[in-house]
Amino acid sequence: MTKVRNLEDAVAMVPDGATIAIGGLSMNATPMAFVREVIRQEKRDLELLAIVNGMAIDWLVAAGCVRRVIAGLVSFEGLGLAPNFRRAVQAGTIEFEESSEHILISRLQAAARNLPFMPTKAGLGTDVLGINKGRLRVDSDPDTGEQYVAALPLPVDIAVVHVHEADEHGNARVNPKLIWMDSEVVNAATTTIVTTERIVPHRSFTAEPHRTTYPRFMVDAVVPAPWGAYPTSSFPEYTHDKSFYEEYVAAAGSGREEFELFFKNRVAGPATHAEFIDANGGAGKIIEIRRRTS
Repeated sequence: MTKVRNLEDAVAMVPDGATIAIGGLSMNATPMAFVREVIRQEKRDLELLAIVNGMAIDWLVAAGCVRRVIAGLVSFEGLGLAPNFRRAVQAGTIEFEESSEHILISRLQAAARNLPFMPTKAGLGTDVLGINKGRLRVDSDPDTGEQYVAALPLPVDIAVVHVHEADEHGNARVNPKLIWMDSEVVNAATTTIVTTERIVPHRSFTAEPHRTTYPRFMVDAVVPAPWGAYPTSSFPEYTHDKSFYEEYVAAAGSGREEFELFFKNRVAGPATHAEFIDANGGAGKIIEIRRRTS
């Protein structure tokens, strides 16, 4: 049974008010084609979970899709904190649950394993414990007296991750291998949607099963999305679009009208992902960001 869906139908699986875990890092392997379609379908009241993220959350906040963000960091790396996210948190227009990467991983592991908590040393002696009351608690081992943090489960309705290859049955893989934390959100989620650079034959997975990142029983829908991480990177195939980030930050700092025009023309306005790529440089941009190994 094929699990392949188009982008519009996959985003229609997301109800208003859902908790969505967004895969990738600040500038790598984020499912941006999916995020842009969420904006176009005007989803509302979303709770976003990201261990580390940037542009995806900033887009969704700018579009008015977000009620709450749970994250360890939301930044554009060397360009600073994500500007619309930062303004919304400072103005109190969205809720922000601040945590650390390892605490979020521990809470996701507790949810994935259906455990009452996952023990960790992360957060001991820090203010993170005080701002996460009801989600973390300090306990001690009855035999040794050693303290630890009990990280309570973090439920996830939908995880969305971007990969290099998938087949029609839902098997998916990251090349050369997964080196960040997407597996944690996939394991914890009730539903997982994978966007992929390309659909490959099923025999590609049966020939090398050890390379499978997410087997089909973990995946509910596969969405073909060539260049679907743009303007973030999809290492090692293409890098992030540095000029887009710079122009986005400049527009965000120029005033509300200037940014809204930029956002309409360069992000939300194009009807398809292909038109979005064209609006940001088209084939010339693809040639520019494509990584060469020789």
